[in-house]
Amino acid sequence: MVAEGSPNELIIIKDETVASLMEQRHILDDDIKQVIYNAEATGEKLYQPEENRYLAKMRLSEATFYVEYSVVSDGYVVHTAYSHRSEMVGDN
Repeated sequence: MVAEGSPNELIIIKDETVASLMEQRHILDDDIKQVIYNAEATGEKLYQPEENRYLAKMRLSEATFYVEYSVVSDGYVVHTAYSHRSEMVGDN
């Protein structure tokens, strides 16, 4: 499945455990959709053949988001997601 349209049109599927984890980590569905959309559109993702899953990352604003997901016929199953905030500061 290749991402078409816009990130908002993606269908993400998550169970209660993942939904709770995302809520605890303050990760929004819109963040997940943007990461998956970018990964599918650009091919910038890692494939985990033993699990038949992908790992994608994307920097949004001041945080980098990571999403582990699988592609299914009716959307994308999110297995986990996490983020970190950091800023690289150069020498003055």
